[in-house]
Amino acid sequence: MGVYRSDQAQLTFAAEAAQGGDPEMIEGSLVSSGGTGALTADTNAGSRKISIDGVSNTFTVGDFIRIGTIDSTAADTVVEHEVRRVEAMASAGGNSTNTFTLDRPTAFFHANNEEVKEVDGIGGDATRNDNDKFLTFIPGVYETIETPDPSMSIEGRRFLSTTAKRNVSVYYPGQHTLTGGVSGIVLLNGWPLRFPIGSITTTPSATATDTILLNGAVRKGDVYITCDGANVGNLAAGDYIQIVEADGTKSEVRRIIKDTSDTFKLNYPLQFAHADNAVINEVSAGAYYTHVINEEVDLDTVTWHVHMKESTETTGTTLTTKNFDRRYVGGMIGSSTIAAEEGGMITVSWDSVNFLNMVHNQANQTTVGAASGDLYYGASVTANMPRYGVMQQIDFDDVGEPSHNAASANDGTGYPTTSPYYFSEGTIKFFGVEFARIRSFSLSISNGEEPRYYMGKQGARARGPFEIKEGAREYSMSATVVLPDANKQAGAIITANGLDSDSSTPDDSLTSGNSGQDSATELFKQLLLEGDYGAGGGTIHRRGFTASLKFERGTNDYIVIDIPTSTNSGGGSPVEGTDNTNQLNKQGIFINSAPHAVTTDNPFQVDLDMIFRSIKITIVDSVPVYP
Repeated sequence: MGVYRSDQAQLTFAAEAAQGGDPEMIEGSLVSSGGTGALTADTNAGSRKISIDGVSNTFTVGDFIRIGTIDSTAADTVVEHEVRRVEAMASAGGNSTNTFTLDRPTAFFHANNEEVKEVDGIGGDATRNDNDKFLTFIPGVYETIETPDPSMSIEGRRFLSTTAKRNVSVYYPGQHTLTGGVSGIVLLNGWPLRFPIGSITTTPSATATDTILLNGAVRKGDVYITCDGANVGNLAAGDYIQIVEADGTKSEVRRIIKDTSDTFKLNYPLQFAHADNAVINEVSAGAYYTHVINEEVDLDTVTWHVHMKESTETTGTTLTTKNFDRRYVGGMIGSSTIAAEEGGMITVSWDSVNFLNMVHNQANQTTVGAASGDLYYGASVTANMPRYGVMQQIDFDDVGEPSHNAASANDGTGYPTTSPYYFSEGTIKFFGVEFARIRSFSLSISNGEEPRYYMGKQGARARGPFEIKEGAREYSMSATVVLPDANKQAGAIITANGLDSDSSTPDDSLTSGNSGQDSATELFKQLLLEGDYGAGGGTIHRRGFTASLKFERGTNDYIVIDIPTSTNSGGGSPVEGTDNTNQLNKQGIFINSAPHAVTTDNPFQVDLDMIFRSIKITIVDSVPVYP
């Protein structure tokens, strides 16, 4: 008898172009004599409702619909498409125009007049339904997933003048919350790092000098792009390309998986919108990549896909397989931790992730319920549970960078083969000076996110958040530092104008009169100074200091965490007294506590508790596509 085992479960994820829109191009199988129509207007990613006209046959609540025009062959299709379920509908003009409420927001932009057709509730490995898997990234090596299954908050109510007496009179379901997390992820690359912080730009080390441009603007989440230029013919399926604005911003890398008359299909949706005539560079063979994570006000959300294989490893279509699949949409990383300690590896945790909704593949409940014998059922597919959705299976051979062959089938790039980042391979600098005796560190990010529950129809029996909004962002870091020998100099930590931004060259100490201070007591002095170095003629002296953490696996293979975002922030520029307004939003790290407790530990060590206002992460590796 088969069972579900943790060693046959996996979590994969992908970024969303709009909150709640899980990115997946899936076709389904057309229902014979099923409903058909066309969109009445352009529909952006993140839409919860669509309007169609030209209705033929009939749509019904419970139907699965495919949004997006599909050609007779996959090779001819050049429009993003997806499947959603109709949860409510309103008609106007004698059913000539319908407005559908969807079970979850759309993932892609759809142009006016794109087709909408009814499909069967079948996904998985049916013909042309197992292609274009984007939900294949893994956060790293992990052991525990706190799945964000809905918490129902069923509440008891007590009515007066009933026979219930001291007992509850009736139970009513309340709002739903969907909160999960993944702890202790061992990093194999930087894939999970950006989502608590912001956006990521990717720049290859070498590209061809061809003249190729975007032919028409593209939107965030687009999979198809059109190009022109003198050398557009040099592009072909299998090539990696850089898409970058003329000013060098919004740079990202994707792989071409299909070439159709200068319209190219990419292996993963775009992170950025790009203007017409944005530059297309073909990536040179053997290039490495620099990925820079920068803060953003609006965070990208993620979709999680949790796949649990039954131990007998049975196979088949979604309706008959024993696999247990759940998909969580609209996830915002509320809090995250990057940490390591001596003898260990660098880990990241998604400590708290709030989601909008979920769908699953558990279609049938036939033993209890209505006279039909079903607990919940729709028109197109009988006996469907709430939140049942059409989705692809993401199996073990799909994991890794989405990388499709010419036939558009996933070719299974597999798990990353790189080694972890080890604590022993790292360096930490405070004040621009390397501290060799660090026993541990922990860096925390909190986004103060808040699920919002607005008035409005959602999916079947769904009362989860309508949206999740970012709140105030806060950073903190702790570190255990073994103090240096008492008479050894730290090599110049503080300059007369603040901090030494050039870590390679020792500078004067805190003031010219204190050039002989011992580094063993420097942290104590920093605690007392509170980041105020009293330099210059201005009134604002609290500059804080800088930190830089680097973990290096080899040549062109490392992660650097800069605190704050610029190693010059909180340092010697801008000069205090020149323009006090320049000091706003430019401070560095401040020490809240540094107890120099006397214990049996030898040598003497200090547990630092610090706060700071900004961060930037740079990853250099051989991985071209980051989610």
